[in-house]
Amino acid sequence: MPQVKKQNIQDAIVEAARDSFARRGYVATTMAAVAREANTPVANLYSYFPSKLHILYAVYCPWIIEQLHALAASVRRLPTPRAKIRRIFIGIWGDIPAADHCFANALIEALAVAPASTEKPNDLLTQCEALLEDLLAESLPPGRRRLGHDGRLAHVAWMAFDGFAINRRIGDVRDLESIADLVAELLLGAEDAPEEPPYGDRPAPIPARRRAVRVP
Repeated sequence: MPQVKKQNIQDAIVEAARDSFARRGYVATTMAAVAREANTPVANLYSYFPSKLHILYAVYCPWIIEQLHALAASVRRLPTPRAKIRRIFIGIWGDIPAADHCFANALIEALAVAPASTEKPNDLLTQCEALLEDLLAESLPPGRRRLGHDGRLAHVAWMAFDGFAINRRIGDVRDLESIADLVAELLLGAEDAPEEPPYGDRPAPIPARRRAVRVP
């Protein structure tokens, strides 16, 4: 007869794992420790989750999505595209990596030690990149919005997230204000430059006149 899963036991496992991952990190957290703190046998963990990595994803996924929604809410309160872009990159490269005792490192640690054949439990990266892509696209002015629409910018930004998260944990903190200024300038142009017209409204470029070549 198959075991009937109980929500309160699953919740206790997730809560115990969240606390242990935050305090000890992924590698140092054992299934035995999670079971002990959840007050359930170790064998019971595998009735609810196939592996420790699956438990981490159950903890990490709602955490990172909540962080991104909070960032989006703070970005949407800002008045200008430049302020919005700066806030996005300070958030994903500074605030989120520092949140909850650098909890973002738990997933990086888990994937770094997982066998090469390990499949991720779900499409979390795709979800995070999609949320970031939408936030970038809506924050850029019309003439630059194409830069945030095809997912490449969000992917590059999210790949950099791992490096910033690792450095944050070991105390190597860079000047994110100036980095955010640089990214904003790369995306929007210099602050005193004139606003670029929407892409479809730009006049066609005037062909350069060819220099006459004198034939000897």
